[in-house]
Amino acid sequence: MTKPRLAIASGNRLGAEAAAEVGRAGGNAVDACLASAIAAWVAEPFFASLGGSGFIAVRTPDGTVEIIDGNDAMPGTVPAHPDRGIERVYLDYSNGMYTNIGAAAVGIPGVLAAIRTAWERHGHIEWPALFETAIRLARDGFSFPKTSDYYLSVTLEPIWSKDPAAVNILTRDGRPLREGEPIVQNELAETLQLIADEGPDVFYRGEIAAEMIDVITSRGGFMTREDLQTYRAEIREPIATTAFGWHIQSNPPPSVGGAVLVHMLALLDDADLKDPVARLTAVIEAQGAAMGYRKERYTDPHGIAVAFEEALQSLRSRARSSETTHTSSADAEGYVCSLTESNGYGAAVVVRGILLNNTLGEEELNPLGVHRLPPGSRCHSNMTPTVASNGGLVVGLGSPGADRIVSAIVQTLLRLAVDQVSLPEAVAAPRAYLDARPDGDLMCYEVDLPGDALPYPPRHYPEIHMYFGGVQAASVTSDGVVDAVFDPRRSGGTAFV
Repeated sequence: MTKPRLAIASGNRLGAEAAAEVGRAGGNAVDACLASAIAAWVAEPFFASLGGSGFIAVRTPDGTVEIIDGNDAMPGTVPAHPDRGIERVYLDYSNGMYTNIGAAAVGIPGVLAAIRTAWERHGHIEWPALFETAIRLARDGFSFPKTSDYYLSVTLEPIWSKDPAAVNILTRDGRPLREGEPIVQNELAETLQLIADEGPDVFYRGEIAAEMIDVITSRGGFMTREDLQTYRAEIREPIATTAFGWHIQSNPPPSVGGAVLVHMLALLDDADLKDPVARLTAVIEAQGAAMGYRKERYTDPHGIAVAFEEALQSLRSRARSSETTHTSSADAEGYVCSLTESNGYGAAVVVRGILLNNTLGEEELNPLGVHRLPPGSRCHSNMTPTVASNGGLVVGLGSPGADRIVSAIVQTLLRLAVDQVSLPEAVAAPRAYLDARPDGDLMCYEVDLPGDALPYPPRHYPEIHMYFGGVQAASVTSDGVVDAVFDPRRSGGTAFV
């Protein structure tokens, strides 16, 4: 039997199938990853969107890693009426939380620009081929997935019920869609076909842009045609560190996810990781220190890089990033691609079948306050697409999960690097997270971890749960053997070509 040349792990089964189709047509790992991400706009309608953001880590066969920043951005002007077009709502999600929705919560969408840039720099297949599966899924429909069922059950009333177009897509007879029921998105299929035929300009400068701005403006938003026209994806050098004998490269400032990841790994590098209680204590303490530093210092996006370098200097002196989805892929030539994308919690604004983001309204991503970001700046992000290598093996990985993203990646890396377990074991292993809440920290932990041994009120999950992220990982060895693993916490899938 011929060994596969391409492996894909996707946050949804249909995304893995889209990647496989592109692979069978001659696409490489980057093409496959991009096709999966585009399919997610259809197959995971809350966790990803054409109207959202994304970051792409690409490792080329010569070992170079670059990060393509397609994060949402603050419009170039501040709103004349800050309270107009925005509404604060409560979600019974992630142990309960508040977010802001409405047209004034929509950041300039960047994921399409990032995907186009990645394809232009590294893709092998024709641009329209990346969209074929997504268009077919939107037009023909598919079975509503379990994770989307759960998310819709807690967000329909506070978010999606406020937009008639969303209600038309996401409900049946006045109730939310349920797992297994068909979902058809004809308008989104037409939108994707237009972008496949004409390219991203139709979204950022053409008829889609015009309609998007008309809708946003009519509902109190302040994004302009110029904001869309001037948006560009940015190419950045990764942030890098070495921990447990592995070289780890991730998303740099002005995003905060990679900075928190490196900070946590530095704190764990000389910790006692053999005893289960000591290990869990070290992970939680590292999380608390890194996240605490983030809340204190990573506020103004222009100052994140300086604050991060100060954190590293402090560590050296001791002598020793909403909802998201993720795809990872690897091919035998040595390409590894790790792509995380997000639509926030959704703004309750739908244009041409596109569920627009609420990035400007996500309170955890706006530490200066809603609409206080500098005009034109990139928004904060937890997204942390990562490439890790130990000489003979290169792994691309990342996770959805808002503030839990970095913790999920760190705990997976610990299983790989310290415990030296297989990729499937590392991804499926139980995780923990200290939920810092205004009414007191809550120790959340899965299965058989000793969470009750730590001095916090416990919340035990007897089975693995989507709250703890959804790590998708793909790997390639130095002799071209590929593998991929999806996280059983989500409705994911893998494919091999």
